[in-house]
Amino acid sequence: MTGIRTLGYLTLDAPPADTIDAAAAAGWSSVGIRITGRRRADPYAQVIGNRAAIADLKKRAADQGLLLSNISAYHFYPDVSLDDLARVMDTVIDLGSKIVVANSYDPDEGAYVEKLRRYCEHGRAAGVRVAVEFMKYSAVRSIHDAKRVIERVGAPNLGYLIDPLHLARSGGTPADVRAADPARIVFVQLCDARLPRREPTTDELRHEARTGRLFPGDGELPLPEFIAALPPGTEIEYEVPRQDLAALTLAERARVAYSVCNAYLDAPAVAAA
Repeated sequence: MTGIRTLGYLTLDAPPADTIDAAAAAGWSSVGIRITGRRRADPYAQVIGNRAAIADLKKRAADQGLLLSNISAYHFYPDVSLDDLARVMDTVIDLGSKIVVANSYDPDEGAYVEKLRRYCEHGRAAGVRVAVEFMKYSAVRSIHDAKRVIERVGAPNLGYLIDPLHLARSGGTPADVRAADPARIVFVQLCDARLPRREPTTDELRHEARTGRLFPGDGELPLPEFIAALPPGTEIEYEVPRQDLAALTLAERARVAYSVCNAYLDAPAVAAA
């Protein structure tokens, strides 16, 4: 049985306040938001260090009965400093979220591990868990890479974010999910995709992840087996950005996501799995 069902920020790819409002209008009870660009220089809604924006986002979610599930912020590039990360974690704590996502594009795994250790230490007292997301086109390419990083860091509040698309594209299977320490699975994502007919390029993988996902059940990923491999009560975040829905309002797109996600997860075959 799945736990919390969350609308992932990338499904709408909108500023945090707009994502919260659309999720609430569509009936979601939980939402993930992004509070910075992927890189330090990327333009984005100014949340870090903005007390008014932080208070507004927190109140906006609370007033509409929404859980702020997870926060996405800077990817770990070599130019992201410990001070940058401390400011992110302070914002996550102020927002009241209990999960922050960590993606790495630092070729120096030792440097990433040390930054990640400090990041986890900063959030631990506040009960924040750090979720390592692996992607074939990042520095943490597979679930096996993520396991090594988690073991090297050793922090009790560090674990996995597992996306079935990235799992499949990096050669992983539901058996790898079942073999993972269940206490380390922070949350997972839900989407579908076709099986590739050839080896995708890095640019193709990145483009597929950000714009080319399919509704669950419309592709060829082993989603019932993936869900069956999860620990009971695992939070599932719906992450399916669709270019063909771009003409709809954010609330309409969030309603489509809500309907598709619940219809799939509540289908007898999937529920039985």
